[in-house]
Amino acid sequence: MKEQYCRPPGYRWMVWTPGYGIHAYYVGETDNLANRIQHYLRPGNTQATNLRLKAYFDEAVNQKQQIELQTLVFDPFQVNKANFSVELLGHTHIRRMLENLVLVLLDAQYPSGPPVILNRILEQDKKRSNKRIDSALSHLKQLGLTNEQTSRLLETLKIKRV
Repeated sequence: MKEQYCRPPGYRWMVWTPGYGIHAYYVGETDNLANRIQHYLRPGNTQATNLRLKAYFDEAVNQKQQIELQTLVFDPFQVNKANFSVELLGHTHIRRMLENLVLVLLDAQYPSGPPVILNRILEQDKKRSNKRIDSALSHLKQLGLTNEQTSRLLETLKIKRV
């Protein structure tokens, strides 16, 4: 697993029940997916977000829910003069911008109902997540994107099962 997944992706955890649907998402980014997965499975005492997510996932498993990890896959695109591609995910700012775009997309897709976006309900993550979304939207506006263009861009993002 370490050989195959020691790369920098955007990712999301999905909690779902067959026949019922999706209950929750958690969206993130990392420079090494294999290490990040280990942090979720065996969080240290000071890793607050990892501890909260592990507790949530453990409870989901107890309730016979499925937990799935997906990675972000997309065709290369350009916003004004800024290029985006899977090959550029080694750059933290690219990963963070795409992470926030996925969160914006999830907000737009489910404005008032399920699934739960765990980045929003895990109290200590809310402020950080909202700040990143605001930052991503601000950067898109600085690049000259309208709200309609941002919506189209979000629709082009695809998630691939790991």
